[in-house]
Amino acid sequence: MATISMSTSAFSVRCISVNTDGSVFLSWDQTALNAADFRCYYIYHSTNAAGPFNPIDSIFFFNTTTRTHLTALANSNPAFYYLVFKSNNGTPDITTQTVQAIYLNVFNPGTGFANLSWNATANPLIASNSLYYKVYREYPAGIFTLLDSVNASTASQPMTYANQISICSDTIKFKVEVSDDPAFGCKSVSNLAGEFFRDLQPPAQPVIDSVSLDVNGNAIIGWNLSPSPDADEYVVLQGTGTVDTARGINNTMLATSISGNSGSVPFSVYAVDSCNNPSAPGIPHSTIYTTAIFLLCDKSIQLNWNAYSYWPNPAEYEILVSVNGGAESIAGITTALVFNDTNLVSGSFYCYRVRARESGAGLRTSTSNKVCVTPIFPPPPAYSYIRSVSVIGSSIVQVRAYVDAAAAAIAGYRLLRSTSPTGPFTVVASHTASSSTNIIFYDQSAQPDLFTYFYRVNSIDSCNNVVLQSQISNTILLSGFAEPEYTNSLNWTPYASWPGSVDHYNLYIRINGVLSNVPLYTFYSGDPFSYLDTVIDDVFSNGEFCYVIEAIEGSGNPYFFLDSARSNEVCLNQDPAIFIPNAFHPGGGLNEIFYPSNGFVDTKTYSLDIFNRWGEVIFHTGDPRIGWDGSTNGKSAPEAVYIYKLKAEKADGTAIEKVGSVTLIR
Repeated sequence: MATISMSTSAFSVRCISVNTDGSVFLSWDQTALNAADFRCYYIYHSTNAAGPFNPIDSIFFFNTTTRTHLTALANSNPAFYYLVFKSNNGTPDITTQTVQAIYLNVFNPGTGFANLSWNATANPLIASNSLYYKVYREYPAGIFTLLDSVNASTASQPMTYANQISICSDTIKFKVEVSDDPAFGCKSVSNLAGEFFRDLQPPAQPVIDSVSLDVNGNAIIGWNLSPSPDADEYVVLQGTGTVDTARGINNTMLATSISGNSGSVPFSVYAVDSCNNPSAPGIPHSTIYTTAIFLLCDKSIQLNWNAYSYWPNPAEYEILVSVNGGAESIAGITTALVFNDTNLVSGSFYCYRVRARESGAGLRTSTSNKVCVTPIFPPPPAYSYIRSVSVIGSSIVQVRAYVDAAAAAIAGYRLLRSTSPTGPFTVVASHTASSSTNIIFYDQSAQPDLFTYFYRVNSIDSCNNVVLQSQISNTILLSGFAEPEYTNSLNWTPYASWPGSVDHYNLYIRINGVLSNVPLYTFYSGDPFSYLDTVIDDVFSNGEFCYVIEAIEGSGNPYFFLDSARSNEVCLNQDPAIFIPNAFHPGGGLNEIFYPSNGFVDTKTYSLDIFNRWGEVIFHTGDPRIGWDGSTNGKSAPEAVYIYKLKAEKADGTAIEKVGSVTLIR
């Protein structure tokens, strides 16, 4: 870039202007000269900066400081000038700086721009002139509009300027001016030059501010004001189809009847200038489309939406909610594209909109469609109640429960077990939901002879959630020991969790495999949870005594049940008591029959054999109540010593065998 310095001189041309007829008007400053020395001014002219210069006029009046060169033809040719001050006393001439009329050239490249170029009035610049050369456009004829100015001290030479044509089709002329010091009051003006132009330049692409949806879901498109001054209207597109036209450069918003309630809708905008030149469509924006679903298992409404990613700064999203038609409030703010609202009331009417908000300045927003959901939480079951817990086998516990079969949300039930009332509990059985209010569980992995088990029934909904728990009930653990002196000692744990408590306990006994229908003993409140049973009266049993405790529910059950619960069965074995005499005396009135005195032996395997001295069996019986009367084959056996062999089993199956001799006395 060429730099032009400023010239300073005591005698200088201040302004040089081209008139419309091509003549040139000159004005100069002579205030620093001495009028007494003045003889005349000579004006020199050339069409080339290098000359030759020819005198065109002489002026003999000191105070004359202007002159018009009528035949300069400066509207089509360059015009260079300088002035000479000639003295009357023989002193040297004083010459001004060479100046040039501003010769403006206007070129039409066919691109919709007018390209201007012109020269400065002098090099170096005239010191008293402004640095800024002003560019004027004449349109219509006689009306000049200031377009811009160019700094001659920094601009390249010749100076240039490009003016975008906003006039559709006409001849457009331009001129350039530079002002002198206001105190002097002149200005230099170029020739008036022009061409025939057409506006071929489209306006700038519009920039969409945002697309949004109103409360009814109809799209609203907003865009920024076009920087192109000749923009005349804006055309809104949906995809590639025209929606509508907004006329006027300042009209930057269009409300449409296009619904965004069924999906995201893309919009773009292009500008059209006054000469019907269209711009390219701006970057499209798509509406935010929000969907909602009620998640029963989470008891939440989940919102999902597409991103609004058209702003320089990322968007954050405000979740607007209206409950039962009330005013909207902000339920939450997120940068994600999903939101779960858990603050719900069953049966209420929830409507949501998602509003994107530009982060940072946060001035621009885009709002989605409205989506509404009414969450319904199925009511939980009204009750879940364990009626009874009973041991029905060596490894099976039966749990009977009363459940609310009318509860629609229930998918099934689970039986949980623990060895402590405080847990932890584990699932041991399950039951699907049915129309029955009475269900039965079987815990087949229990050891009810060893542990007291605590049970709870959980009601499970379709989401696999526990929605109701029963009370905790337990098995009765019965234990005991066979004591000396023909007694059995029993202890048991209490049954719990009947609303009306336990009215009483019944103790049942099984002898020789037969369970009594009548309680051996009944225990009431305040009685100990123990019992000592004397079994001497059952000495002729097999020695195995089995016991069961039964709890009987008391009154006051809110469901009007009167249930019972049974413990495990505990079996105690008394050791056999066998006494065998060593002599008997048939017909003697005392000890006439030989038989052992048996207690607590198993009669099913009992046998007694009598042998003579030759080893022959002379008597046999399988009934411990039948003895040998001293006869054989219907005849009295002789007095002698005989051998006996007794076989039996204990109640636990242990074999008993006794061999000895007995003396028959006659």
